[in-house]
Amino acid sequence: MRSTRAMSGAGGAGGTGGTGGAGGTGGGDPEECGLPPDTDPEPKVRFINSLLPNRASTPVGIGDPPALRLYMNGAPVPDIEAVSSGMVAASVTRYASVTAGAITFSARSDDEGSGGAGDALTISADPMTVAAGTRYTIVAVGIPGTTDATTAPRLIIAEEKFTTPSCTEVALRFVNADSNIFNPKSFYIDRSTTTAAALDGFSASAPEGVLVPLSTRSITVTAPRNFGPTGQAPFSLPAASLVAGRSYFVIETGQPTRVLDDARAHGLLVVPAGDDSPAVFVKRDPLVYFFHASLPPTPSPLEVYSGTERIAINLRYAQAPTYTDLPPGESTLSLVAPGAGEGGSGDTVVVGAQRTGPLEPGAIYLGGLLGTTGETGEKALRLKLWKVQPDLPGTFTTPRVMVINASATAPSVDLGHWSVNTDGTRGDTFTPVLTDVAYASASASTGVEFAPPRVAGQQWVGVRPVGSADAIRSVSATVQTFWFTAVLLGDWGSSDPVSSAQIMFIRNFGTAPAASQFPLPSP
Repeated sequence: MRSTRAMSGAGGAGGTGGTGGAGGTGGGDPEECGLPPDTDPEPKVRFINSLLPNRASTPVGIGDPPALRLYMNGAPVPDIEAVSSGMVAASVTRYASVTAGAITFSARSDDEGSGGAGDALTISADPMTVAAGTRYTIVAVGIPGTTDATTAPRLIIAEEKFTTPSCTEVALRFVNADSNIFNPKSFYIDRSTTTAAALDGFSASAPEGVLVPLSTRSITVTAPRNFGPTGQAPFSLPAASLVAGRSYFVIETGQPTRVLDDARAHGLLVVPAGDDSPAVFVKRDPLVYFFHASLPPTPSPLEVYSGTERIAINLRYAQAPTYTDLPPGESTLSLVAPGAGEGGSGDTVVVGAQRTGPLEPGAIYLGGLLGTTGETGEKALRLKLWKVQPDLPGTFTTPRVMVINASATAPSVDLGHWSVNTDGTRGDTFTPVLTDVAYASASASTGVEFAPPRVAGQQWVGVRPVGSADAIRSVSATVQTFWFTAVLLGDWGSSDPVSSAQIMFIRNFGTAPAASQFPLPSP
């Protein structure tokens, strides 16, 4: 429905009123926004396929949910094609006219097969009466191949009965369609502490929606458990995502702890109601992990600030990373040693006002405190970020690793593994896997297969200075089937167990991180 607003002429030149810009000259005809009234007596429906895959750890293309077509009373709805699931506008059909009266809606997979989900799928809704002039958005949600009532596929039949927003508002109706089974999902607008909606799994908020300011710039979703390391997922809305006086479905979908930035990643599908304007997929804000690789006298623990806001705490040398969410674009970060001042005069700035460079929505970054207190040049204290882009092959059965050289005293190194003798002791053959990684640099962020041979329950990992055949440092380490970042840190020339070289394997990106540390004694 279209809203009107009389212009008061209160703005200055070029503002929202007065003599210039969008405000015109003031006092004229009312400003119109939203959609014109729909006077078509024929009911209209459209369909959105938001099914999720049954196997969360597989790549796109393996075990994908089937494409579905919408049916009414056993026959396909004319002018509505079959659509595949996905967090993209292509998963939303156009509106199509139907006949008023008693209707049973269902969605069916293509006759050719089920798209990898098993047997052909049919999802049926309860019979209903469709009145003249109504509009419905029908959303398929759930996980094919499951029979549990909480996750089995179903149809959400959402009549479009939004409260009409003013020209400074939009109306939002939320749908919880993600793979996380711990509910409720709570939705917040622009960091408000007031919940806009709290939803059980695979459900929708009230038909009238929630009126929010047109100026809304972010939506944050929280869940009780297994919802990424911070327990929340913020989504920054791209400019012009929302139009004055319009109504929208906001479908939260995907896999909240997925590391890959792909079609199964966590996101919001923002779908305009009332016409066929394209949907917008909004990726999660960047997730950033921080590790501490600077030896004393650099303080530990540290806190991380973005501008004047403290965003992460407990950053400790050679320990599992701390983490935070940051908005897309650039941020200015500082690392601070907390004192009695709690953000005041008792604190010590260790690294101040450093720009991150552009951070992309949907991406995961690993940032390290590198360097040595008091040094200048390339060994000065600094914070450096790397984008983490794991490669997930079709069958993930062996560990994969990327390496970062964060030791300011180490040469360029190769990471590899040793052969193993029958009694589990280290063999004589070293196989380099990732090579020539210089200080403050990293190997390819997709990672590579890293599978040290195992004999008698033992595996041996090695770090070799580039060009040296007899200075390889070795450690017996169990390398489990994870995607790792291996960080070399410590003093390469020290024999002190506190400060000597070590390698830290960091895992569990997308969730709360974990780390395993292994000393690298001199050969």
